[in-house]
Amino acid sequence: MILKRISGPASELVTVADVKLHTHIDYDVEDTLIENWIKAARIAAEDYQGRTYYTQVYDLYFDSFPCSVFEIPRPPLVSVDSLKYYDTANVEYDFDLNDLIIDTSSEPGRISLGYSVQWPTVTLRPINSVKIRFTAGYGDAGGTTTTPDFVIESVPSSVKDAIYVYCAWRNENRAGEVDLPKQFYDILRPDRIVQC
Repeated sequence: MILKRISGPASELVTVADVKLHTHIDYDVEDTLIENWIKAARIAAEDYQGRTYYTQVYDLYFDSFPCSVFEIPRPPLVSVDSLKYYDTANVEYDFDLNDLIIDTSSEPGRISLGYSVQWPTVTLRPINSVKIRFTAGYGDAGGTTTTPDFVIESVPSSVKDAIYVYCAWRNENRAGEVDLPKQFYDILRPDRIVQC
């Protein structure tokens, strides 16, 4: 299984002004650097927790058709947008999403074949032969799928605290010669998704 991010969030959970207030930085010359820290902190937090905060699109690749019921990483799952498969001649086929049961309530989300539906009997190419495109996240900062207030309240509040810890650590350790502080992981651990 290979997971590839196709599109990232349009904005971040915290602002440069938030981080400057937290770290007591009172000048603007490093705003771009702080923006980079915020993005790196969000990615590190998402990777550690196995979650997606603001809406993002992913491609999930399998080397064969997955088992009948399988989990979709990076909850919360919003939608499955397509399921494509490729034969040995690299011809692309679309699988009818109406033949799937898509569970967006579970964390992580799950997909199952519908009742009495089977995977196609085509011979698949040996690698990356099945591609599932899906959308995950709590919503958009701009309110495309929900209001911004809902998104901010839905993302575990500890995530913002972890981002502040990360940015403060980066400010104090400019060379990055030390591992991330244990506190960063301790804050995120309770809401971590561990997939089988």
